[in-house]
Amino acid sequence: MKSRLSKVLDKMPKEKIELAKVELAVGDELKGLAAKVRSAREKLYKSLDNSFSPIIQIERLVDEIPDKIDGFKEFQDALYKMEAQFQKDQQKVKDFENELGVKIDSPKSLSAAVKDLEVFQNDEGFIRRDINEFNKKAKKYR
Repeated sequence: MKSRLSKVLDKMPKEKIELAKVELAVGDELKGLAAKVRSAREKLYKSLDNSFSPIIQIERLVDEIPDKIDGFKEFQDALYKMEAQFQKDQQKVKDFENELGVKIDSPKSLSAAVKDLEVFQNDEGFIRRDINEFNKKAKKYR
């Protein structure tokens, strides 16, 4: 009785089989898959680069956001001085009226100043609102 090994060996072909051809067939499939992986990786790298570009631009812009808005104090001080001077000038007119005992027409300079003050005071409110909005939004990015 023959052993199992002998039976298997008897069934195998007697001519030489080149294993290199078998290996190449297996390797060819892997090479093709590696090429697909490389191609997919390159597309992914491009997608990542494209995705990061806007973020990098945002980071650069965030660095440019100022810490504060300059000029408001100067504007506010000038406005307060104008308001105080207007009050003084208005009081002078009242004093003249009391001294003279007659109603005096408001000088054109006071009438013009009233219009300017209304505009500047209105602007002050808008500017304060805009500065507060800027500070809130800028805070998100710092």
